[in-house]
Amino acid sequence: MLCAGIAFFIFSCQPKPPAPGPVESEPDLALLSAAETDYLQGRKKRALEAYAQYVERNPGSPRVREVLYRMASIHEEVAEYESALEFYQRILFEFPDSPEYPDALLARANVLYSLGRYQESKDEIRRWFSRFADHPRSGSAFFLLGKTSMALGDETRAFECFVRASTAFPTEDPIQEELDGYVQGLLEKADLFSLQSMVRSAPPGTRYLPAIYEKIAGHALNTNDLDLAREAATALIRSTPNQYWIDRGREILDRISRELDVRKGLFGCLLPLSGPFAIYGQEVLNGIQLGLRYPGDSGEGSAVQLLIEDTRGDPDETIKKTEELIHKGQVMGIVGPLASKTAIVAAKKAQELGVPIITLTQKEGITDQGDMVFRHSLTPAAEMDQLVTKAIQEFGLVRFGILYPESAYGRRLLDLFWNRVDAAGGYITAVESYGSQVTDFTEEIRKMVGLYYPRPPSVVEKLTQAKLAAFDAGIESGPYDETKDPEPIVEFDAVFIPDNFHKVALIAPQFPFHDVFNIRFLGTSLWQSPDLLELGAEYLQGALLPTGFFAQAEEGFVKLYKENFETDPGILAATGYDIVRFLNELMLTQAPRTRRALQEALLLQHDFHGIRGILSFNDQREATTPAILLTIQGKKFVPVP
Repeated sequence: MLCAGIAFFIFSCQPKPPAPGPVESEPDLALLSAAETDYLQGRKKRALEAYAQYVERNPGSPRVREVLYRMASIHEEVAEYESALEFYQRILFEFPDSPEYPDALLARANVLYSLGRYQESKDEIRRWFSRFADHPRSGSAFFLLGKTSMALGDETRAFECFVRASTAFPTEDPIQEELDGYVQGLLEKADLFSLQSMVRSAPPGTRYLPAIYEKIAGHALNTNDLDLAREAATALIRSTPNQYWIDRGREILDRISRELDVRKGLFGCLLPLSGPFAIYGQEVLNGIQLGLRYPGDSGEGSAVQLLIEDTRGDPDETIKKTEELIHKGQVMGIVGPLASKTAIVAAKKAQELGVPIITLTQKEGITDQGDMVFRHSLTPAAEMDQLVTKAIQEFGLVRFGILYPESAYGRRLLDLFWNRVDAAGGYITAVESYGSQVTDFTEEIRKMVGLYYPRPPSVVEKLTQAKLAAFDAGIESGPYDETKDPEPIVEFDAVFIPDNFHKVALIAPQFPFHDVFNIRFLGTSLWQSPDLLELGAEYLQGALLPTGFFAQAEEGFVKLYKENFETDPGILAATGYDIVRFLNELMLTQAPRTRRALQEALLLQHDFHGIRGILSFNDQREATTPAILLTIQGKKFVPVP
C-alpha cells in the first residue's frame, strides 16, 4: 500500500498531456519519493524539509503545485497556521487556473478561521461562492461559513448555513453528527428572537425544526408566556412524525394545562395544629385569620383564600398534605410550615412540583432547595447582624465575652456572633460554656475574669505595677495587695448570652456577685419576655437584644388581636398577619394567573409596610424585614432608635 501510494503521487500527478518543462533527475524523483514516504509514515517535519528541497531544485516542475499543496496541508495539520496560510496564498497566486485552486481557496478560509480571523474567513468564503457556487465542496463551504457566522454572533445566518451543509451531505455521512453538535450549541445559547428567526429561515422539512420549537416553548414557559408556549408546542407536534418529539410537544401542552389549572388567589397553609408544636402553629393561624379579616386599606375584600392543613409536625404527613394542596386543592402557592424537618420536605416537594412556597422556618439554607422556595422568618443570622452592628457602631463596644450553653442552638449562635464580631472589627476576649442543667455559674464566670486558676507571678507583677501607677495618679484608693482576694480582670465591654430568659435571669446577678460591674449584656430574641423583666431587670439595665416584633409599637394590632383571641400576640402571630396581607396586596396589584407568575411577582413586590416592618424578598428569596433592637430601661423593653 505504501509503494502504491508513492507511485500514485509520483505518476498520477503528471499533467495530461505532459506540459513541456524541465525533466527531474533521478535524484529529484528519489527525493520526492522519500518525502512522500516520510509523510505517509508520520515523519512530517522530515517530509517538509524534503518537499522544500524538491521545490527549490525544480521550480518549474508541473508537480510543484501539488507539492506546495501537500506542504500547506502538513503545516495546517500540525497547527502551524501562519505557515499554512503562506503556502495556500502562494498556490493561489502562482497557479490561479489549477484544479487545486478551489480547494486552496477554501483551505485558506479554514486556516483564517483557525487563527480567529473570522471576518476575513467569512469574506474569503463569500469569494469562493461567487466563483464556485456549484462546486462539489459547497457543503464544506457552507459548514465553514456557518462556523464563522456563529463565531461572529450571527446565529440566524449560522443556522441557515448548517442546514444548507446538512442537505449537501448524505444522511449517513459522519459529518452529519458534527453538524448536529454545532446546531445544538446554537440552540443552547440562542435567545427567543434568534430562535424565531431560525424558524422563518428554515426550509420545510428541516430536521432541526422540532428542537427549535422545543427551545421556543421553553423560553416562553420561563417568561410565563403560555400562549406562545402553546403555539410552539403545537407547531412542534406538527413539524415531525418522530414519536419522541411528538411526546415532548404533548408534555409541554400538559404542563401548560397544569400551569393554568389553578384557582386564582387560593393558597395552601401548612401548620402544626396538633402535636408538640401546636401552640406555635395556632399562633400563626390566629395572625393569618386576622389578616384575612382585615386585609388592607384598599376597601375591597380579601383577594386571598386559604386551605389550612395540619402537618402534626410530622414530615410524612407534611408531604402528603403538600401534594393534596397542589393536586386536589389546585392552590397557587403555599405558606408554611414552621418546624425545620417539615419545612425541608415541603420545600423539596413544592420545588419538584413547581409551586411557590413561603416557609416560616429558621432553618439555614432552606431557600437552597430551589427558585420556588421563599422564607419569611427572623433567622439567628439576621438577629446577629443587627445586634453586632448596633453594639459596635452605635454603642462603641469593642471587646466581647461569650457565655453560652452546650447545645446546638448555643453553639450555632456562638459561631454566628463570633463571625460577625470579627467581620466588624471587634474582639472576642473570653469564652466559656455551661451544661444545660447548671444553675450556679460561679466556675464559668471566674474563668472569664481570671479568678479560677492561680495567677502566674508575671501577671501578679503587672497588676501590682498597674495598681501602683493608678494609686500615684489618684485613681485608685490603694496599691495592689496580693494577700487579699484577687480582683477580677475584666477584659470585655459586654457579655453575649445566647440562652432563654430563665437562664439569663439566673446568670446576670452572678456577675456583680463576683465584682464584675459596668458591662452590658447582649442576648437573642429568646430574652423577650415580661418574666425576664420581673426576675432580673435590675441586673440587665442597658442590655441589648434583637427581636422580630415589638408589640408596644403596634398598639392597634395588639388591641385587635386581644379582642379576637383574648391573649397578647407574639412574633408568630405578627408573621402570619403580615404574610397574608402581603399576598393580598400582591394579588390586587400584580394579579398573577399562574404559579410561575406568582413566583416572579413575589420577587417584584416591594415596600409592603407590615407590622414587623417593610416586607419584600431579595434575590435569594429571603425576606428582608430587619430585626428590631431592644434595650432594657427600668422594667421595660424599649426600642433602640
